[in-house]
Amino acid sequence: MRSKNKKNESPSSPLKRTFLTLIWVGVLGVGLWALMHYSAPESNLEPYNKIQEAKTEREQAEREKAKLEKKAAEPEKKAPEFTLPSDLDTGNLIKTATSPIQTPQSQLPRETLEHIQKGMLLTEEGRFNAGDIEFEKAAKISPNSPELFSIWGAALRMAKKFVGANRRFARAHELSPNDEEITFNWGMTELEADHPEEATRLFQKTVKLSPNNYMAYNMLGKSLGRQKMYEEEKSAYKKAISINPDFAQSYFNLGIVLGIQKKFETAAPHFLKAIELDKQFEKPFVIQMLTALGLYDSAAEKPIKKDVPKPQEPVQQAKVETAEAKVEKVSNDKKSEGSDHKMEEGSKKVKNTTTVKGNIKINGRKPGPNTLVFLETKSKLRSANQKPQELTIRQSGLQFSPQHSVIQVGSTVTFSNEDREVHNIFSKSLSNQFNLGAMASGSFKTVKFTQAGPVVLRCNMHKDMIGTLFVVPNGHYTKPDTNGDYQFDNIKSEGYIMQVWDPMLAPDEVEANLLSADLTGVDQTFDFNIKSASVAGEIHDMTDPTDYNAIVDIIEKEMLQAIEDWKNGKKFISRKRMLMAITKHYAGEGLKGAIAKSFSSKRSILLEQKMDKIRKEISGYGKSKDPVTEDSLISQAKFAVSQLRLNVKELAARRGAD
Repeated sequence: MRSKNKKNESPSSPLKRTFLTLIWVGVLGVGLWALMHYSAPESNLEPYNKIQEAKTEREQAEREKAKLEKKAAEPEKKAPEFTLPSDLDTGNLIKTATSPIQTPQSQLPRETLEHIQKGMLLTEEGRFNAGDIEFEKAAKISPNSPELFSIWGAALRMAKKFVGANRRFARAHELSPNDEEITFNWGMTELEADHPEEATRLFQKTVKLSPNNYMAYNMLGKSLGRQKMYEEEKSAYKKAISINPDFAQSYFNLGIVLGIQKKFETAAPHFLKAIELDKQFEKPFVIQMLTALGLYDSAAEKPIKKDVPKPQEPVQQAKVETAEAKVEKVSNDKKSEGSDHKMEEGSKKVKNTTTVKGNIKINGRKPGPNTLVFLETKSKLRSANQKPQELTIRQSGLQFSPQHSVIQVGSTVTFSNEDREVHNIFSKSLSNQFNLGAMASGSFKTVKFTQAGPVVLRCNMHKDMIGTLFVVPNGHYTKPDTNGDYQFDNIKSEGYIMQVWDPMLAPDEVEANLLSADLTGVDQTFDFNIKSASVAGEIHDMTDPTDYNAIVDIIEKEMLQAIEDWKNGKKFISRKRMLMAITKHYAGEGLKGAIAKSFSSKRSILLEQKMDKIRKEISGYGKSKDPVTEDSLISQAKFAVSQLRLNVKELAARRGAD
C-alpha cells in the first residue's frame, strides 16, 4: 500500500510547497506594512533644500520683528513734510496748507506707511472718520513718530476738527521740538482755527528755527493782522520780501494792509510789483485803485510806467511826498507809542457820515436820463441795508419793459415773453454774458447777476430790440437830475471809488473817469466832465474780450502734461496740474460761468466732472472697473477737450460772434 502511494506522488510537489510558502510570507509582509502605515502618525519630512529655505525665512522674520520692536522704542527720524508753494493767493493760502501731505520717505515700518496712505486718501475723499481710524492704527505701530502725528494733525485740520488737530501737532512738537515744518504747520492750524495769538507764537518760533523762512514771515504777518497789529504786520511782510525779493504774495499783502490804512499811494508800488511778478494778483479792486491813481491803463490792460518809488525803498525817497505818506511817517515815528490803524483813521475822520454832490457833463452837455453815478467801497464791503432784488423784465410789443433798469449784485431778473413772437434774449456784456435760447410766447426764464457792471440786452430774433440793465456793487447809487446835478446824503465816511456810467460810454471812457473818494465827514464836491467819441443814444455792448478757445488750449495742455507726469511717477504735480486746469482755467477764467449762464449750470458741471474724473483716476481715488492706463486717460482728456470746443463754438454762434 505504501509503495503504491509513493508511486502516485508528483515529482513537482516540493517546488509547489516552496511557492506556497513564499506567497504566505508576502501576504504577511503586506499586512504588516499596511498596519504600520495607517497606524503611524503622518510624516512631515521635506527635502533638505526646502528645510533650509524655511529656516532662512523664519530667521529673517525674527530679525524684522526685532528691528520693528527696537524702532518702536526709539524716536523715529523726521520725514519731510508738505511745503506750501509760494505763488498762492491769500484767499487760498490756508486752504492749500491743509492739502494732503505726501507720503514721507522715512524708515517707518511698512504697516505704518500703509495706514498713513489709507488715512490720507480717505481724508482727501472727505471720509474723515474712516481716515482717523487709519491714523490711530498707524499710531499703535509707531507711537513715537513725529511725522505721523504731524500728518494726522493736518488731516484733522482738513476736517475742521481743530481741537484734535492741535493735540496731534502738540504730540509731534513734543517728539521733535526743533522741527520748523511741524511748528509752521501747527501755526497754520491755529490761524485757521482763528487763534491768531497762538499762531503768532508758533510762527515766531518757526522763524527763530529757520531765519530764512519767508513763508513763515508772510503767515506771521497774517496772524498779526488778525490782531490789528498793522505796523508789526507790515514789518513781517517786508522781512519776507527782504529774504525773497520775488515773493509776490508778500508784496500783495503789504499793499492790502496799507490800503486798509488808506495809504493808497504808498500801497500802489507794492501792488504793481505783485502784478509784475504774478498776474494772478491783477485783481479787479486793485486795478480800480491803480486806475484811479493814474497808474494803470485799463484799455491796454497794463500798468502805466511812472516815476513811483520802488516797494523796497522808504516812501520818503519819492520825489513828491504825499499827505498820506506823511501820515504813515508820523505813524512809524510813534510806533513805540502804540499808534495803529484806528488811531490814524480817527485823526483824519471828523464825522461818521459825509455828503457828496457834484455835476456831470458828457461832451459838455447834460447827461441823458439813464446816466448813473455810484460809489463802490474800496473794502468791497456791501452797504448796511443792501439786499438782493427780484425784477421782471417783460418782452412786450417787441420791446423790453422796463427798457432801462438798475439792480444790486446778487439780484435775480426774470425775463417774461408776453409777445406772440419767439424771443431769444442774450447779453455779451463784459462779465455778464448769457443766452436764454428760444423762448416761446408765455414762457419765462430767470438769471442771477453776481458781477457788477452794465448788461446790454438784445434779441437774436429781433435786432431792433435793445435794453440796458446795470448791476451796481452796493446800495450807493443815484441818477443826476435834468441839469446833471447829483447828491449822496449821509454816506458812511470811508474810502470809495466813484464811477459814472451811461449807455453811450465805451469801456475805456468809463474807466478813464474813475475817481478816488476818501470821505472823512467833510462834505465834498466831485464834478465830472466826460469826453466821449460816441453820440447821444448810442449803446455799447461792452463785449467780453475773452478768447475761450485759448483757454481750452491751456486746459488741454495742462491735462496732457498731467497725464505725462502721472506716467513718470510724479503723482503730486500731476494732481496739481489737473486741479489748475479745472479750478484756475475752466472755472477761474470764466468759461464755466459763461457756459452756465448761456446754457445751463448742469451742462457746465457735467463738463467739469469729466475733467475731475481724470483727476481722481490720476490721484488713485475710488474704484474703476477698468485699469487706469495712459491710453485711457488720454482718450478721456481728448473727449473732454472736444466737448469744451463744441461749447465754445456754440457760445460764439449764439452771441453772434464772428
